[in-house]
Amino acid sequence: MEKIKSTTTTARYLQFSTARIFGLATTILLTLMVTVLCIAILVRYEVDSEVSSIEDIPYWKDKVPAEQQLWFDEAIKELKLALNKNWQKHLARNAIIFVTSGIDTESMAAARALLSNRTKPQTALSWEKFPHLGRLRNSCSNTDLCDQFTVASAIFNGVRTKFRLGGLDARVAFRDCRAATNVSHHIKSIIEQAQEIGLRTGFVTTRRVTGATMAALYAHTPNTAWECDTTLPLPAAAAGCLDTAVQLIKSKTAQNFNVIMGGGRQTLVSHVPNTVWDPVDETVCDSQDNRDIMRDWQTINLKLKREFAVLQNNEELQEFNGTAVDHVMGIFANNYIPLMDNGRAVPKRHRTPKLSHLFEKALDVLKRKDRGYLLIVETGVESTASSDDQTRTLLQLNNVVQQLVEQHSDDESLILALFTNGFYVRDAFDSSSEVDVTANEIEFENENEIVNAKRLLELPTEALVYAKGPRAYLLHGVHEETYMSHVLSYALEMGYFNRRAANKQK
Repeated sequence: MEKIKSTTTTARYLQFSTARIFGLATTILLTLMVTVLCIAILVRYEVDSEVSSIEDIPYWKDKVPAEQQLWFDEAIKELKLALNKNWQKHLARNAIIFVTSGIDTESMAAARALLSNRTKPQTALSWEKFPHLGRLRNSCSNTDLCDQFTVASAIFNGVRTKFRLGGLDARVAFRDCRAATNVSHHIKSIIEQAQEIGLRTGFVTTRRVTGATMAALYAHTPNTAWECDTTLPLPAAAAGCLDTAVQLIKSKTAQNFNVIMGGGRQTLVSHVPNTVWDPVDETVCDSQDNRDIMRDWQTINLKLKREFAVLQNNEELQEFNGTAVDHVMGIFANNYIPLMDNGRAVPKRHRTPKLSHLFEKALDVLKRKDRGYLLIVETGVESTASSDDQTRTLLQLNNVVQQLVEQHSDDESLILALFTNGFYVRDAFDSSSEVDVTANEIEFENENEIVNAKRLLELPTEALVYAKGPRAYLLHGVHEETYMSHVLSYALEMGYFNRRAANKQK
């Protein structure tokens, strides 16, 4: 009997001990959970409040000498911006891309210095205030040659192709017109993608509207040298190839542009007047086949019963009301639109428009309440331009971008500023349209130091792209040159990222 009682007592004791152990373990577990939760809340609070509390850092207010405080103030300002992680992941409604060629980082530093006081922090150029920066690797090297048209096709259309091809994939051979007319070989540009989802589209350039960079938006050619009739061989024309200028009215994508503004009248209209105020450039394509593509563009728009306008000088641009039309073609120079008058007293009727004015009028045409838009703005200088010309070009661009940021502070627009120096090796190949082009390795070994230095200088730098707005955070670090167009497609949900098209196919 006592044995049974002892056993019962032991069991109760064990049961009580187990309950105590279980209770203690539960208490410890709950304590750990509460502790972890408190730590998480505290960390979250510290992250969220880091921007606001950074002003409360005591040392820079109280202990920094007055001569040094200016720089600490500037650093605190930049720290606050860096800590403000405002990742805009929503869909972009609009996109504006500024493209600048012929400008290097040294010129950018010189332009920045002109805006600054040496005793104060340098004033940042407008695009340097954008929160995101990426670098685009290009395909130009001493073994892989390329030209501006080919590079622009890769950047805007997202597919790298062969040397001297534009808007065509690598299945097409150089000067192969039969393959070039096969639409399955055509690369779809960001402009075509934008038009498919109903965006209004356009471009503004201080260069030729048929020039290499803008032509990549609408043209498909097996030889990027075929800009107008005088460079297109008769056999190529007979085989179905079209020069770039003709494609500005023959291409469906080009026909649907809402804005076409720039220079290049001599490629669009034959036998244009050659004056001291607007000279014909004999080094580039000059049409001779009696064409008038500007007139043909008007005829197309009349047949389509569109509200349109054709502009040919600065006075017409000044009077132009972009809100009243849906399509505009403005051609303001035989070749490039000069950005400055170089001290000459230019008569009023011969003055050319400023980039800022072209941009402002383009936005008037593109902006509508019910639709977004995609606009490309191009400027730049020749590789031989002086540092003064480069600096002036940058300062004009700075004013345009600053105007855009100040007047359009919404978060609906993805804004990109792309800089590439635009230098491409020329003396390594024969650029004649009648000679096959082979990209051979450039020999550096047997040349003197001066020649080597010149060659290295003319190799193109990789592009810098500054980004601001919805999904701009995707441009960071170093990417292929084809990456930028895919970011645009993703940000605007077009092309292969068009959900509406994908749903229709299901």
